[in-house]
Order: sequence, then C-alpha cells, then structure tokens
Amino acid sequence: MIEFHAIFIISCIAVLAPLLNRIPVFARAPIVAIELLLGMLVGPSGAGLVNADSALDFLREFGLVYLFFQAGFEFNQKEISGKPLRLGFYAWLVSLSLSLVISGALYLLGLVEAPLLVALILPTSAFGILILMLRQAGELDDEFGHYVLGVAAVSELGPLVLASIVLAQHNHHLHQTLLSASFIAIGLAAIFLLKRVRSDRLAESIVLWLGDGELLPIRISIVVLLGFVSFADRLGMELVVGSYMAGMAVAVLVRGTRAEILKERLTAIGSGFLIPLFFIESGAAFDFPALVSSPASVVRFILFCVAFLLIRLAPLNLFRGTLPERDMPALALLSSTTLPLVVALTYLGVGRGQMSHETASALVGAAMVTVTAFPTLAFWLRGTHRQSRLADSVSLVAHAVADWCSLQASAGLARLPPQWREDLHGLERRVRDLINRSAK
Repeated sequence: MIEFHAIFIISCIAVLAPLLNRIPVFARAPIVAIELLLGMLVGPSGAGLVNADSALDFLREFGLVYLFFQAGFEFNQKEISGKPLRLGFYAWLVSLSLSLVISGALYLLGLVEAPLLVALILPTSAFGILILMLRQAGELDDEFGHYVLGVAAVSELGPLVLASIVLAQHNHHLHQTLLSASFIAIGLAAIFLLKRVRSDRLAESIVLWLGDGELLPIRISIVVLLGFVSFADRLGMELVVGSYMAGMAVAVLVRGTRAEILKERLTAIGSGFLIPLFFIESGAAFDFPALVSSPASVVRFILFCVAFLLIRLAPLNLFRGTLPERDMPALALLSSTTLPLVVALTYLGVGRGQMSHETASALVGAAMVTVTAFPTLAFWLRGTHRQSRLADSVSLVAHAVADWCSLQASAGLARLPPQWREDLHGLERRVRDLINRSAK
C-alpha cells in the first residue's frame, strides 16, 4: 500500500533528523526545524516521495493532538505560575493589541479576509515545541526557560479558547462562548477531582501495572486523551484544547510520585513517532507554489514574518529588571515561535470559507520560518558568551522597537478621557489580583 511507503519515508526522516542535529553545522538548529525542512524536500513541492492522503492527514492530525497532550502533561504550575505567568499574560495582551492593529491595517489594504482570525493567529506561541527545544538546549528548568514558557502557555491557551468563538459557524458566537466556558469548567472540575483521588497507593499501583505486559496505565491515558478530545469536538471546541486538558489531567495523578515514570512512556510514544510525523508531514504538505503564486502572496509572507516578531518585541519592557538585557532578544524570538496553532486555525479558516488559501499558505510559511530560523538565532544569541557586534546590534534593535511601542502606547493612553484611564487601571488591578489568586 502506498501509505506504508510514505510512512517508511517519514520514519527514515525521523531517524535522519537527530543524526543531522549532531553535525556541528546543524547543532544549534532545533530538531523540529530539520524535520520540517526535510519534509518539504520529500513532499510534492520537492521530490514528490510523500503525497497527502486521508490516512496521512489523520495521522498528522493525531500527531498534532498528541503534541498538545504532551504539552499539557509537561505544564508544571509550580514552575510557571506566579511572575512568569503574570508577565506572560500581560505580554500576550500587548501582543494581541498590536496584532489587532496590524491585521486591521492588512484588511484595509485588501491583503487579508478575516482580520479577527489573523489577529488571533499572529500572537500564538508553540508551548509544546518550545518545551522540546528548551529541553534540547538544556534550558528547560532555568529562569529564562520559565519566562519563555510563561509567555508561551498564555499565548497558546488564550488563542485556543478565543478561536473557537471567532470560528463559530452561522455567527453563533454567544452560543459558542457558553459552550466553551462549559467545557473549560467541566475540564477543570475533572482535573480537580483527579487531584483529590491522587494517593501514594494509586501511584504504587500505576508503577506495578506499568511492569506487566498490558501496560494498563498507558491504555487508560489514551482513553482519557480521546475522551477529552471527543467531548471538546462535541462542544465545538478545537481538538487541541481537549488534548491539552487531558495532558494536565493525567499529569496531576502522577507528578511528584514514583508513577511519574508514566510520563516517560507517554513521551516515548509522542516523540518517537507521532510528533515527528506531524512536523515532517506538515513540511511535506506545505504548498510552496501557492506561496509564490503572485506578488501579493510574497508580500503577505514577508509581512507575516515581520509581524510575528514585531508583536513580540513590543512587550519586552515588561521583563526589564527581571531578565538580563542580553536575554531580551532571545525571549522575543522564542516566544514568536509558532506552528501547530497556525496550521490548525488556518485549516479551519479555509474550510469554513473565512480565509483564502493564499493567505493561509502565507501564514503557514511565515510560521515555518519562526520555527526554523527564530529559535536557531535565539539559542545562538544565548550561547554567545562574549557579545559579538551582531549580537549587540540585534539587542539594540530589539530594545529600540520595544521602547518605541511603549512610547506610542503611553501617548495613546494619555489622549484617552480621564475616566477611561481610571477604568483601564481598575481593570488592570482586577486582572492582576485574579492572576495572583490563581497562581496561589
């Protein structure tokens, strides 16, 4: 069958990518970037060894679902909550505000058709991918990694929830808002109940069951994943929201116990096959001819590449005094890294007639640049022990953009009526108090 031939090619690339990553010239490139590029080489736009079909499309979607499941499993509230999550929330709000302005301008110029959807896509981050990259770079557990993941966690969950409302069919946005709120409430309640039943005895049982041939805890974890995903789909939510919450649900049962070995088994399933398949197939499915089909498509691609980074440079001043100055450009580059949500949301936007195929290709192409080029540059900047002229130049540009955005925001707020400014400050205080209580 042709599907097995395609999966064989994808499996060969999955083996080749980490081997290439051991070569010095590719050492600073994230493995997922190598997988994407190799996927493009074997796809229809390249050698034509792997072509899209229903079987591969399903496996690719399941790989995306599993990526978010693994991200939810990796989410550690104790490490990311507090200041990293609070600053991440503020940074996402600033990025979202600037994204609304940019997408509105592109809409007025006739370059995009769905400004609200584009505004949600631009400030997204790839929490699951960043976990893999930070672990590969050995920076997952340090302070810099926590602040990167704080931004990424908010920038992934916020657009996920809002996208379900924006993409609601027949303009039933209020109805979808209630359904989304219901799903989140039920999901959080389920996670709370699972946390209550957690015990040392249950952990010992999980370890014992992992030692037998049936691997019952892994089967139960997959059932939990598919249950959350199916329920999310029934309520009109994105599938990845359900998989993310499923990962959090499984994690609360085993984190900090002997049963945490379950995490290694589940990670082996994802990182060993499903997640590489998603990235390689995403590279193979990328329609490069559509990206260069017209000057307008090329312009969209360039503008989206700039916008992905620009909206992350704007809130850098929020992190001054918290992170070293030389880490600011790397923070902006890594928090700009996105792909899974861009692929998922553009696919839905095209399927529901809200976005053209050309705009979707430009967004996905720009997102692939953020995954391949931005982290490589970020880790190079982080790994430069002695500041080079290029690193100094990048830092100066990053801070100049952040300062300009802060100046424009301050000028805009100063022009507002006094009552509006008081209301905004009151809203800020209430949001900050809410986040602080949630973190505690």
